[in-house]
Amino acid sequence: MKATAHLTRRERFAAAHHYGMPRFTKEEAERLFGTTSIHGHNYVLEATVRGPIHDETGMVENLKTIKELIRREALAGLDQSFLNESVPLFREEPPTLENISGLIWERLAPHFREAKLQRVRLFEDETLFVDRVEGERDVFLTRVYEFCASHRLHEPGLSTEKNREVFGKCNNPSGHGHNYVVEVTVAGEVDARTGTIGNLGEIDRLVNDRVIEYLDHKNLNADVAEFADLNPTAENIARVIWDRLDSGPGGARLHRVRIYETARNIADYYGPGV
Repeated sequence: MKATAHLTRRERFAAAHHYGMPRFTKEEAERLFGTTSIHGHNYVLEATVRGPIHDETGMVENLKTIKELIRREALAGLDQSFLNESVPLFREEPPTLENISGLIWERLAPHFREAKLQRVRLFEDETLFVDRVEGERDVFLTRVYEFCASHRLHEPGLSTEKNREVFGKCNNPSGHGHNYVVEVTVAGEVDARTGTIGNLGEIDRLVNDRVIEYLDHKNLNADVAEFADLNPTAENIARVIWDRLDSGPGGARLHRVRIYETARNIADYYGPGV
């Protein structure tokens, strides 16, 4: 059996668009998208292919080929354009991240033979991106947030010596702090009318109300009820955030909570039993 690998190519493009589609009233468009004004983004596209590593070349696919395919096929009419006019699809359909990534997938996927397109990830900016994954009907939308908090890692059931052994400097009685980064990922099928899997404004409001305001600039051990009897590790913080959001944020299904305690310490939580 041949060894297989995944290979990712990243490209950038810039485009403008608006959400003032004939199907929406101005009020509905603003509720769904926040604005109907023309605006633009510096998009970042990641295309990942998977396949066997060829004995002759040591590659899954020639990166030059992937680069040319992305620029010729995926980004045709997208880069340096006004999407609502330059792309026929977006004269009728909203140019959402979900719909743009779907168009890119449809343009790219047929051109791979031995290697297959495994994932398309499209960033609108550093705090918002979508994933389309091979074999998945759902699209995954990720929003990035930040909060600052202090904590102390300590288990009352352990001895003083054992706590120091297990948690090291993180067991300092005075505690310590982090600038936490939280990724909230929701999943769902794209609504044919809105071009979205959920209302981003509602997701933002829910996360800000239930998570950021609740945890930001707090001593987690002393100020947050869930951590009165729960050690505030990155894993447990992710679990607490999940529990506070697990009500279908923005109409979508909560898929994952990821916590960056530091750039090197990252915890993912996918829900109970997963």
